[in-house]
Amino acid sequence: MKNASENKINILIVDDMPRNIQAASAILIREGYRLAYDEDGESALAHVKTMNFDLILLDIMMPGIDGYEVCRRLKADPETHHIPVIFLTGRTDTESIVKGFNLGAADYVGKPFNPHELLARVRTHLELNRHRDHLEHLVLERTEALRVMMQVREEISAKHEEKIEANIVSRIFPMIEMLRRIMDKPRQKECLNTVESALNEILSEFSRSLASPRFNLTPMELQIAGLIREGRSGKQIADLIGTSENTFNFHRQNIRKKLGLSNVKTSLKSFLQSME
Repeated sequence: MKNASENKINILIVDDMPRNIQAASAILIREGYRLAYDEDGESALAHVKTMNFDLILLDIMMPGIDGYEVCRRLKADPETHHIPVIFLTGRTDTESIVKGFNLGAADYVGKPFNPHELLARVRTHLELNRHRDHLEHLVLERTEALRVMMQVREEISAKHEEKIEANIVSRIFPMIEMLRRIMDKPRQKECLNTVESALNEILSEFSRSLASPRFNLTPMELQIAGLIREGRSGKQIADLIGTSENTFNFHRQNIRKKLGLSNVKTSLKSFLQSME
C-alpha cells in the first residue's frame, strides 16, 4: 500500500448516493482532511489495497455487497483490520447498530448528517486510532528491548557458568583429590565425598534445570534435591548439611512447592529421578 499523503489524514467515504458523499465532503474538507470516494463496496475494497486510509465512512445499504460485508472483509484482512470504520446509515434500530459493532465497526452516524456530530465522531476515532498506534509502537519497542536484555542476560549467565565449571574442574576437584590423600578418617572422607557429589550436581543438567527460572531452587535446595535423588534419608541429609531435621523438612516442602508438588501425592525422590 502507498501512503496517499505524508502530512494529511486520509479518509475514504463509501456511499452509492453522490449527494451523501458531497454532504460528508463539505463538512470534512474544511478540516483539512484528504478525502477519497467510492460508490460501491467492491471499489472500496480495491481502493484500500492501493492507499493507506486513517478512517473509513461506510454506507450500509449499497448495491452489490453491502456495508456490513465490506466491514467484515476489512476486519478480516490483516492489512486493513486496524482502520476505524464509521457506518453512515439511516438505520438506527438497535439490531442494525449491534450488527455493525459485532462486525468490528467503531461507530455510526445517522443520516441526514449533523455536521457537529459527524466531526466529533471522526475526530474521536482518529484520536483513538492515533493513541492505539502509539501504544502498539511502544509495546513493540519494549518487547524488542526486553528480548535484547534477556539475550544479553543469557549470554552473561552462560559465560559465568562456563567460568564456574572451569574453576570446579581445574581447581576444586584437584584440591579434593589432594585432601583425600591426607585425610584418612571415615568422617573426613564422607565429607569430601559429599562435597564432590554436590559439585558434580552443579555441573549436571539436572541441577541446571532445577536452578532455571522455571523452578528457581536456591543453592541449599539444589544440594538437598540432589541428596534426595540419591536416596539419602532425612536424617542423613540433615547431618551432611549440618542442620536439624526440622530445617531439612522446611527445605523439602519448599522444593515440593517450587516443583508444583504441594498438593500432589508424588514421591519427591521419584519425581527428581524422573528428571534425569
